Amino acid sequence: MEKREFKILIIDDDEIARDVVVSLLSREGFSVHSACDGIEGIRALKLNLYSLIITDLRMPGADGFEVLKAACNLNPKASVVILTAYGTLDNAIEAIKFGAYDYITKPFKLREIIIVVENAMKRAELIEENEELRLHLRNTYRDLEMMNTVKRHATPDITMNFLERLARLRQMNIINEGDVEILKEKLLSGVVNAA
Repeated sequence: MEKREFKILIIDDDEIARDVVVSLLSREGFSVHSACDGIEGIRALKLNLYSLIITDLRMPGADGFEVLKAACNLNPKASVVILTAYGTLDNAIEAIKFGAYDYITKPFKLREIIIVVENAMKRAELIEENEELRLHLRNTYRDLEMMNTVKRHATPDITMNFLERLARLRQMNIINEGDVEILKEKLLSGVVNAA
């Protein structure tokens, strides 16, 4: 995942803090948007998909917990980081309990923000990879079941599709070369026997 693809929304009623984070992350190469309060932030969440939301805890209109709940409902894969000057252990526990990815207290170090963003991006990449693997495995399993059911009627298209999936699973290091050869042999012997 490229930094530009990792869309970030910064929500903070403190204009200076918001601008510092937006400027920092923009210079790092991320696609960054901002909102001046929780209500504007929730509106932005309804209009766009963000990978990461960094929100202040105490804001007029809608606070950080309301933003967190809206973000979790609208895009459960997004990471939400609570940013606050009123950092207490109870607030941190409550934020994590409601689904926050992380919790940072003000004043914060700029490097701390970068580390949290980079970790959230790695998390997003893992989620994306996991979904791709699940889809691949589900499709491969479906094809195997179909091959077992209609072995006598296997078409060259089905066989080629299955061979392509095996190659993709090998590229993703899900199965090794030996497994690929065994599955190919079984597939092709079934097709030859059916012919």
